[in-house]
Amino acid sequence: MSATKKLVLSTKQEVDGAQRKLGWFKRSSTDLYFEYGSIFFGSHTSYHKDGNIFRTSAATDNRASIIKKHIPLANFHGWFQLGISMIRKSSLGRQPCLKGKDQRGGNKTYLIDLEKFPSGTLNIVAELIEPAEEPLLKLQTLQPPPDAETRVFKHFKPWVVLTILGHDHNLLIRPAENGVSVEHYNSRFSASLLGQQYQYEAYKLDGNES
Repeated sequence: MSATKKLVLSTKQEVDGAQRKLGWFKRSSTDLYFEYGSIFFGSHTSYHKDGNIFRTSAATDNRASIIKKHIPLANFHGWFQLGISMIRKSSLGRQPCLKGKDQRGGNKTYLIDLEKFPSGTLNIVAELIEPAEEPLLKLQTLQPPPDAETRVFKHFKPWVVLTILGHDHNLLIRPAENGVSVEHYNSRFSASLLGQQYQYEAYKLDGNES
């Protein structure tokens, strides 16, 4: 891999005067750094060549904290879900603005058309997949919920697969009175898979949970 490249997720529409970034993925020669859904500067997750996965955010006092051990990125194979993010449309104005530098230097921009997703909440499902396992994406038992939008980004390896959910009938994570509620669709698209433990990171902003 010759140079660091970046994939940036952004709204297609302007929100409060600017297109808003919903996430990013940056691949160096050894490691993968990414963030999606967070509105806090400096928050990110890193998946390293040795397989250690670290989280840095307000929930970790802005210090890198190991959250998982997986296959070394240098030898990645198979299919791996990085996580599911829940974003309220009402908080989009707090997301960082899309900048010109995000779209230059070989970077890739994925524009999300908010008009395609009528729910007040968006879910972003992020996965990594080994190119040799591309046929898995066509398996009927692993298809996303109805009205989902899935894109496969092949400009660095392993490939990044992003699925956007934004209809009331297909959300995997949605706001609830005391936090969030979670749904199961299949073994690939689930926030309540039997035997799995999920980490939920939320904050209070102006009296509202985000």
